[in-house]
Amino acid sequence: MSQIESTSTRWILTAAGTQHFLGGSDVAFNEFDIRWIAHSCAQINRYTGHTSRPLCVAEHQLLCADIAAQIKLPAVVQLACLMHDAHEAITGDCTSPVKAELGQVWNDFEAPHAQAVRRWFGLTATFVGYREHIRQIDLMALATERRDLMLWHRGARLPWAVLDTPGAEVPAADWIRLDTDARADTSWATWSTLYLERFHQLRSEVAAAATALISQPHQAQA
Repeated sequence: MSQIESTSTRWILTAAGTQHFLGGSDVAFNEFDIRWIAHSCAQINRYTGHTSRPLCVAEHQLLCADIAAQIKLPAVVQLACLMHDAHEAITGDCTSPVKAELGQVWNDFEAPHAQAVRRWFGLTATFVGYREHIRQIDLMALATERRDLMLWHRGARLPWAVLDTPGAEVPAADWIRLDTDARADTSWATWSTLYLERFHQLRSEVAAAATALISQPHQAQA
C-alpha cells in the first residue's frame, strides 16, 4: 500500500512535500530526511517565544553539539546531541512545564517519534549508552539560554527545579555567549544550513572512527 492510498487523517506535510504519519499502522511508511528536519527545526522557536530574540531548535541542538565537543565526547555523542530534539520537526516543541502538565499523554505521543528518528539515523544505542551525558548537556544548554536570553535573575524569580536544586545546580557554559549581534542577525535559513553542515561533518567523523576501529584487529595481526 502506498501512502497516497491511505485513508488516515493523522499526518503532517513535511517541507519536502511528503506525508509523515503521526500514528496508527501507517507510521510504517514514514521516512526521514535530514534536510526537512533541519528546515523545520530552524523555524521552531523554543520557550514558546519568550526569549529576547528568536531561539530555534536547530540553534539549541548545535549548542548541545558544541558543548559535547568542548568536553571532548566522541563524535557519535556529539551527533546524538545534535539530533536529540530532531523529532520536534514532527511533534513541535513543547516546553518542559507544559510536558509536566500533560504528563503521560505527552510522553505517549512524543516518545515513539523520538525513538523512530533515532532508529532511522542509527543512534539508538548511543542515546541509551550516553543518556545521562546527553541529559546533562541539554540542561547546560538550558542554563546558558536562560542566562543570555531570558529575564530571569536569581532571587528575583522562582528557581527552575531542573537547574537550581541545591546540591545539583547546573552551570551555564562560561566559554560562550548567545546574546551577541552575530547570533541575533543569523537567519533561520543560515541555522538550517549550519545544522546540515554539522550533521554531515559528524556523520563523516563517526564513519571514519568506525572504519578505524574495524581495521585495528587486522593491523595488530600484521
